[in-house]
Amino acid sequence: MKRSNGAAALLSALVFPGVGQWYLGRRRLALLFLLPALVAGFVYLNFALEEANAVAGQLLSGAVPLDPAAIAARVEAQPTSWIVTLSGWVFVVCWVGSVVETLMGKKTG
Repeated sequence: MKRSNGAAALLSALVFPGVGQWYLGRRRLALLFLLPALVAGFVYLNFALEEANAVAGQLLSGAVPLDPAAIAARVEAQPTSWIVTLSGWVFVVCWVGSVVETLMGKKTG
């Protein structure tokens, strides 16, 4: 069965980095994109959940009023760890790299 590089690029772009390579049968290359993106996504999600939990705790205790502007100011005031910023960049690089590789990689079929 002939597999399209365009379809693979869409899979990597819309589903998850590395899925397009997996679709094309390039398993090792898929893991090269997939594993770092999974770790980066986990780090980023963990940070977001910790932040949401902290804000929810402050809302419930009354330390922050139920005002969207006050909540936004509280979230923006929190410093972001360098590891969270790095994980965001790693995810973006894996995502873009995965799409570009499927489009520029060798033709299959």
